[in-house]
Amino acid sequence: MKTNSIPLIDINLNSSVLENNSLIAIPTGLKPMYHFTKGDTVSAISVKLNKGKIKLSSKIAKVSFSIDNKHLSHSEKMVYVFVPSNDIPYLICDANLPFLLSTGKYTKASTLIPGQEIVDKNGNPVLIESISIINHNGKGYNISTNAKWDNTPNGHLLLANGIVIGDFTLQVYFDQIPLEMIQ
Repeated sequence: MKTNSIPLIDINLNSSVLENNSLIAIPTGLKPMYHFTKGDTVSAISVKLNKGKIKLSSKIAKVSFSIDNKHLSHSEKMVYVFVPSNDIPYLICDANLPFLLSTGKYTKASTLIPGQEIVDKNGNPVLIESISIINHNGKGYNISTNAKWDNTPNGHLLLANGIVIGDFTLQVYFDQIPLEMIQ
């Protein structure tokens, strides 16, 4: 696996970029993360591995939890993930946000590395070209689906900017998923 990073694109990482970054899949299209309220519908993703290939399915779920951190009074570490082959080539997120890897395993944003592959909305691998950890003083947003927690990511996965990520419930209970599912 190649771990040398391409220089990060020159982008002004101001609060509006960070706050308006994530478009989340809903049954009728996409919705900005910051527009969700409790009771809204969202497309909850489930994953099946079949002979090493990832198959995604979705069902309608309700948002059971939606919160923004308002303006953070102290700097928070955020992870900037650059995937130029994706429709939206970047995702800026909390360091603890879970990602689905192309191996079918899960990891947190803080452990992603250039050259690794995460999974897009079609179940295909997308290459991470660079990662940056940045300090951020703006807002952060979290949502969770109403799927029952049963120590599995299924039902607690979302599509953000076309990338499979975990919801806030999966982020909180990440250490409860089976060890063989974690990289």
